[in-house]
Amino acid sequence: MLRPFPSSNRTAAAAAVAVAAAPFAAASAMPHPSSSSRSAGGGHHVPSVYPPPPSSSSSSACRHTPSSATLDLLILLLVLFSVAFLLASSLAHVSRSLTPLLASPPAAAALASAAAAMPYLGAAAALAGATFLSCSRLPRRRCRNPRCRGLVKALEFDVQLQTEEAVRAGTGSTSGGADAAMWREIEALPWKGGQGGNNPDYECLRAELRRMAPPNGRAVLLFRNRCGCPIAKLEGWGVPKSKRRSKRSTLGLPADGGVR
Repeated sequence: MLRPFPSSNRTAAAAAVAVAAAPFAAASAMPHPSSSSRSAGGGHHVPSVYPPPPSSSSSSACRHTPSSATLDLLILLLVLFSVAFLLASSLAHVSRSLTPLLASPPAAAALASAAAAMPYLGAAAALAGATFLSCSRLPRRRCRNPRCRGLVKALEFDVQLQTEEAVRAGTGSTSGGADAAMWREIEALPWKGGQGGNNPDYECLRAELRRMAPPNGRAVLLFRNRCGCPIAKLEGWGVPKSKRRSKRSTLGLPADGGVR
C-alpha cells in the first residue's frame, strides 16, 4: 500500500496556525482574578475596588473648554475696539471736512483772535461767578412787595389810627392817594392768630387798641417784617359817639365837655 507523503506546504500552514493560537491558549490557561476570588471566598463574588480609567477624550475636552468669564472678556474687548474704531473714523472724517474751512484766512484770523482773548474771557467769567455767589449769599433786604423800602431793622410793631371820616371815605387819617393805597394794603393783610381777628390769646391787645382808637374809628396794630413791610394785623374799634354821649348824660355832665 502506498502512503501519502507529507507536503511541505501543509507543514508550514500547520506551524503558522500553532504559533498564532499559542497566545490565546496561554491566556485561557492563566487563572482569572475573579475566579480565584470566588474560589478563595467560597464561591462569593468580590467586586473590584479599582475604578475604571477615565477616557482620554473626556479629560482632554474638560481641559480645553474656555470659561464664561474669558468669553465675556473677549466680547467686551471686541466691542470696545469696534466702538473706538468707529469714533476714530468719524472724527477723522469730520476733521477732513472742516480742514478746508479752517484753513481759510478769515477763519484762521478768527481762531487766532479767539485764542488771544481766552485769558480775558476766563477772567471775566471768574469775576461774574464770584459776583453771583457773593450776591446770593448776602441776605435779601427787599421782599416780594413792590412797595418794600428795604430796611435792615425796622420796627416790629406799628399802630395806625383811622378816624371816622377816613373810615367813611375809605382812606387813612389824612387825605391822599398814598394813604388810600396803604389802607388797601392793610385791608388785605391776614389776621394775627387767625380766627378772623377773634383769637382769645390777643384779647388784651384788642382791648388796648379799643382804648386808643378814635370815636367811631379804629386802631390797627401792624406786625412788620425786618424790611418794614406789614405781615399781619390786629384792630380795635373805638367807642361810638352815641354811647359816649349817653354815658355823659347819665353822669350829669354837659355834652360839650363842661365848657359853658
